[in-house]
Amino acid sequence: MTKRILLVGGIDPSGGAGLTLDAAVVALHGAEPLPVVVALTEQNRRGFRRWDPLPAERWRGALAAVADDGPFAAVKLGLLGDPVTVAALADWLATCAPAVPIVVDPVLGATTGGFAPGPELAAAYRRWLLPLATVLTPNLPELAAFGGEVAPLLATGARAVLVKGGHGDGASADDVLWQIEGAQTFHRPRLRLGAVRGTGCALASALASRLAAGVDLATACRGAGDWLARLLAALGVAGEGDGLPRQLPLAAAPRGL
Repeated sequence: MTKRILLVGGIDPSGGAGLTLDAAVVALHGAEPLPVVVALTEQNRRGFRRWDPLPAERWRGALAAVADDGPFAAVKLGLLGDPVTVAALADWLATCAPAVPIVVDPVLGATTGGFAPGPELAAAYRRWLLPLATVLTPNLPELAAFGGEVAPLLATGARAVLVKGGHGDGASADDVLWQIEGAQTFHRPRLRLGAVRGTGCALASALASRLAAGVDLATACRGAGDWLARLLAALGVAGEGDGLPRQLPLAAAPRGL
């Protein structure tokens, strides 16, 4: 039976990030995407212009409709926008955690700029969503917004934190999976690509797809990162171009787990 994966976040009309990209990645992995919109955005490669929250009764109704259709095998959370949405969504998700893997991709900024929600959003994640999370997937700036240390995040009840190394420097782009029992590092050569939109969405969606299939967390993290690295390699080295962030070449994406 095809695994159903609940995707909650914002719609990107340019297709380079958010639920549009999440759904495409989940489908590439052979699973069924169930996208539920909590935020509308105006964005493209030139910048993040605006976002508006969807009324809670609308997205709660959408979640109820999805749940009425049958069980889902994993959850991936993306752009939530504000603390009120974070708290309300956590209340709904508490009924399915920890039976269902929950991947929390904390969107605390945008690659193109223009989205800077402030410390209140990170605090809401810590209070409401981290205790439910199977894995939190911050990049280095997002980790800094959480205070820069992994141990306090695990102390909230999160089972694991996958710190992504794409925003670092050096020859190796290392992702580090932190759990109470220790850390595991996934080494990959750093690709000189320039700015690329949607990498966090794609990684978290690939990870959720693997967890839905029953893959253990460490293997799922390694596999999702390797999948994304192959996709990024298809972009080639950044050239002159138009100076704007590039979008993931989904037509060249590896298919399956």
